[in-house]
Amino acid sequence: MKKYFLCVFLIVTFFTGYAFADSKDSLSIYGLVKNPLSISMQDLTKFQSIQVQMNEVTNDGEFRGVFHYRGVPLRTLLELACIKKNKKEFSKSVDLAIAIRNKKGSQIILSWGEVFYRNSGEILIATAAVPIMPHKDCKGCHSLEFYKPLIDQLHRNICFPKLVVAGDSFADRSLEEITDIEVIDITPIINDKKEPKLFSKQFRITGYGVKPFSLSDIAQYPRKNMRLKKIGEGKGYHGILQASGASLKQILENAGIKPDLNTVFIVSAPDGYRSLLSCGEVFLSPSGDQIIIADRINGQSIDSGGKFILLISNDLMADRWVKSIEKIEVILISNKTLGLAQN
Repeated sequence: MKKYFLCVFLIVTFFTGYAFADSKDSLSIYGLVKNPLSISMQDLTKFQSIQVQMNEVTNDGEFRGVFHYRGVPLRTLLELACIKKNKKEFSKSVDLAIAIRNKKGSQIILSWGEVFYRNSGEILIATAAVPIMPHKDCKGCHSLEFYKPLIDQLHRNICFPKLVVAGDSFADRSLEEITDIEVIDITPIINDKKEPKLFSKQFRITGYGVKPFSLSDIAQYPRKNMRLKKIGEGKGYHGILQASGASLKQILENAGIKPDLNTVFIVSAPDGYRSLLSCGEVFLSPSGDQIIIADRINGQSIDSGGKFILLISNDLMADRWVKSIEKIEVILISNKTLGLAQN
């Protein structure tokens, strides 16, 4: 009830004069939200903004410039719309996805967790940009033919509003001229059978683009050790853990999974607990290297409730951690998939 009144307060306070119907040049927020919104560029500029630097180089090496972007945290807009999950059997939002689309029909998928369990300045809806110009020319080390196209990128026309994922190592998820933000729950299309007992001696990797296989031992992967704070939304601080295991990114790479910004990974346990990670946060963000499948905690093998735990060290809350991993499912989220998921 408190969250409901907070949403109403935010709308009355910050959204006076904003349109709630579709308009030609508006940004629409819909899906699993209480208050679907349609926000114009002019209205976006009225929000309190923050500034981030983005060094725009894509994963394939394309240089798109270096800019200071100013805009509104995506989290602010989603809190204004008030995300509302319909499932009573699993009410946590940790398995939700957020689809971002632009006028050209391009789409990328974010996880709920990377928006709400990280500092809000990492993902912006930008409304303005200023290029960061180099102080010296490049004549001494490169020819004009080489560096002029790079300088030209600093003067290029940027189409707003623009999704800026400032925390990524590469700029593939920074999408210009976005028109739609949809909060979705894809789990209705997952064929999962809930088991009452929390135990799994192995986990299975299955789904889009992968030949299904099971792992009962991760000794063949390089050992990764981490020190984590365990802080949950429900029970708060529960100490510091020494964890040891294998990188989820490396396990997925070895399984032959190719990065696709429209895919997500659902990690689930026999009791139905699950969390969702986006392909981008695993493969493009430095945080992806800090996501592990652990088989040892505080120097001891995990014997109670299964052998493996998903740990996400850069999350501010531990609620996306999954004990007793039973399955990792790779799912491609296309527009067709979205239609199935929302019915």
